[in-house]
Amino acid sequence: MEGDNLGEQLRHLRVEKRLTLRALAERVDKSESYLSRLENGQINPTLGTLKRIADALGRPLVHLLENDFPPLGAMKKKGEHRRLVVSPELEYEILSVPNHQVTLFKGVLREGGTSGEAYRHQGVETGIVLKGTIKITVGNKEFLLKEGDSITYRSEELHHFENVGKGDVIWIWAVSPPTF
Repeated sequence: MEGDNLGEQLRHLRVEKRLTLRALAERVDKSESYLSRLENGQINPTLGTLKRIADALGRPLVHLLENDFPPLGAMKKKGEHRRLVVSPELEYEILSVPNHQVTLFKGVLREGGTSGEAYRHQGVETGIVLKGTIKITVGNKEFLLKEGDSITYRSEELHHFENVGKGDVIWIWAVSPPTF
């Protein structure tokens, strides 16, 4: 994740929680070296790994870079949205104002890209594909979504996605509550 230096924010949150690299490494089943390289911007985590780190730090993944939660009724203007680059293949633009009820985001997954290992979290997800073809696996079911197709599922089920078409996939997604 780039955009607003993820590594620095992870270090800040870890220190704020008074966690050593070792303690966080044990919680997320990664080495201290891995976390150090991540905090220094030398590697990109998978989405599942980043989710485990966010959980261990007590933050929804989509709010890792947010420190302020304005009252409901606030807005974000074009150009103010946070961009989270998970890897060279996957990036998100957080469209909603930070809140504790729902998160709306736009995702871009490059050709051949995936979300990494399957992951789960509390809540419900729903979204629509704006461009491209994406395969979403939820539990034992596979869904092939193309432009204009939408889906809703419980996030507690293991889920994973991959770009199986030509070109980028672009989608708009909502997660409630924002536990992702």
